[in-house]
Amino acid sequence: MDTAPSVMDHLESESVRVAMDEAWRDHHHARDQTWKAVQMEAVLAAGMVGVDAQHHSAIATTLMAVLVVFSAVSGILISLHHRRVERRKFKHILNREKALGLRHPDLIWGVKLPKKMRLRDAFIPSVTSTAVFIVRLHLAILFFALVVAGARWFESAAKQPPDLFVAIGR
Repeated sequence: MDTAPSVMDHLESESVRVAMDEAWRDHHHARDQTWKAVQMEAVLAAGMVGVDAQHHSAIATTLMAVLVVFSAVSGILISLHHRRVERRKFKHILNREKALGLRHPDLIWGVKLPKKMRLRDAFIPSVTSTAVFIVRLHLAILFFALVVAGARWFESAAKQPPDLFVAIGR
């Protein structure tokens, strides 16, 4: 009986390698998209600060803050979705490594499936991962936008206390 690897074994092995490579590319692409969302939010937040500094308008600052908050919420949803994608891809990768005989203490060991992530994990300091860090960045940008808009409204209110009789029309 011949135990040498056959052409079919090689083709199957090559197919598994290609599938694993594709899964890694998908994982890196998703992570890159997640970081780009954070970058865009930061640019929008910087723009909000610029609009606020230039116009000193509570309405203009609030409109920019709404844009930043909407972007941050979208970024959080993207991050949560990408964590689910990451878990699927890692299941795929781990299975392919096993099929290739790479899951051995002398080769690859200690690699685990990433844990599920919930939004509340971002508020638990002991939970640490890149995905949670990214969600924390989204939340920080969101809260920053709310603080800047709130500060502008408080400043506007302090400069011109509302006159109820003028607003009602006496």
